[in-house]
Amino acid sequence: MADITRRRALGGLAATLALPQLARPDSAWAATDGLRVKTRAGVVRGRMAEGVRVFTGIPYGTAARFAAPAPARPWTGEWDATRPARAAPQPPGMDPLSAIQAEDCLQLNVWAPAAAPRGARYPVLVFVHGGSNETGWSGWEVIAGNRFAAHGVICVTLNYRLGALGFLELGHVLGRGYAGSGNNGLRDLVLGLRWVKDNIAAFGGDPRAVTLAGESSGARNVCALMGTPAADGLYARAMVFSGGAHTVHTPEEAAMFASAVVTRLGGAERLLVAPFPALVEAQVLARRGWPRNLPFRPTVDGAFLPQVPLARIAQGKAPRVPLLAGSNANESRLFLNEAQAARPLWSQSVSNEPMTRMAALNRAYARAFPEWTDAQRHWRLLTAEEYGMPTLQLAEAQAGHGAPVWRYRLAWPAPGGPYKGHSPHVLDLPLTFDHVTLPSMAQMFGLSAADQPIAEAWHMAIVSFVKGGAPGSAGMPAWPRFNSQARATMVFDRVSVVENDPDAVERLIWQDTPPERPIAARRR
Repeated sequence: MADITRRRALGGLAATLALPQLARPDSAWAATDGLRVKTRAGVVRGRMAEGVRVFTGIPYGTAARFAAPAPARPWTGEWDATRPARAAPQPPGMDPLSAIQAEDCLQLNVWAPAAAPRGARYPVLVFVHGGSNETGWSGWEVIAGNRFAAHGVICVTLNYRLGALGFLELGHVLGRGYAGSGNNGLRDLVLGLRWVKDNIAAFGGDPRAVTLAGESSGARNVCALMGTPAADGLYARAMVFSGGAHTVHTPEEAAMFASAVVTRLGGAERLLVAPFPALVEAQVLARRGWPRNLPFRPTVDGAFLPQVPLARIAQGKAPRVPLLAGSNANESRLFLNEAQAARPLWSQSVSNEPMTRMAALNRAYARAFPEWTDAQRHWRLLTAEEYGMPTLQLAEAQAGHGAPVWRYRLAWPAPGGPYKGHSPHVLDLPLTFDHVTLPSMAQMFGLSAADQPIAEAWHMAIVSFVKGGAPGSAGMPAWPRFNSQARATMVFDRVSVVENDPDAVERLIWQDTPPERPIAARRR
């Protein structure tokens, strides 16, 4: 049930954008009207929509099955960048995916201001979609970047290989030539960042002012990229919405899960020849039998991903870029209803911790919060396990080496829908992208035009960060930097406040309940 709910929450439909009359182009772009842009691979032709330029489905790479990606092949003529990007192959969710699924899915979208930049170029936001590294799409209407472009930021969303095609380690099955295939999803993202570095100036963007951001598994992938030397220098800032920096496989775990997929596919000889729907079916069956949440995760292979990302960050080896990181107050309510949450903790709802530690933490939470029901306690514990504590640890690790860090907690409650009164997973996205009036968000969270002031306050705070400053807007108090002494955190709500160490009770519980052994050394 949790997996179905995740796919429902993180799946979606393409944005349907009206096509108004073309704006008068800036004289610097008069020869091409701003809608025909020359990239290194060839010319792309976009469209005007809602007053900004939109380019969709631009190829940034290509890859054979389970192979590392290569840059997109050059083309002649104009690439039609008005068609939706192809989505990575994935299992069906509760909502239909309106994109064409294809293994050749390394495509991205660009939303850019209509006018040419005057003086300094536009800052750039590169956003990595979520979906448990198994579902999701760069064209989901909730993460359309038109509102960022309207406020002077170029927004890029990109597809990367998901599931077995992007996160299945097969070196021990197919031979040395496929070693490292478990990190191909990350390799795709690195290639996408290189495309941005090489091409975004042609759209008016500044390749030296790239903010790398993601939500959910996209946020965990951002953290993994902070742990990946190949990504160093390709981004100047980072934002982590509901993520963490230690959701990775050991080589042994990766091999075990790959073997489970191969078995359900019918043998290693089918890996390279089976149609992708058969591969997707096999990965779904393997996931159902896996004793932990999120089996599609990067692998610490000692090469491309040399160590647990959190360890690299804590050791000061990662780029010391400004970081914005946080989570929602009631993340796990999206995945478990009250009856499910009231049951004993289930290993497939747990992402990082061994169940022995979770049992000890559950007992400690019961002592600390005796007034809570079993469901309330489990919701809070699972939220802390997958989101709250990982983002806190990330903030502490990055700030510990002098990088500017800002931390938040989204406490603003959904005004309606099945999660009314709570701040579940995904609620931050329509605020971040300023899309609270979408019908899908009305159904899911009860959002409407009445919530526009809240969305604008949060969205403009994000814009401020992407433009190189501290996050903040007219609807918020001054947002101080985070450090491990005060642990200042912006608690975003109807009336936002800055709280020092708002997680103190829970943080001390986690601190006093140590793991059995280091994360990278655990084996099932």
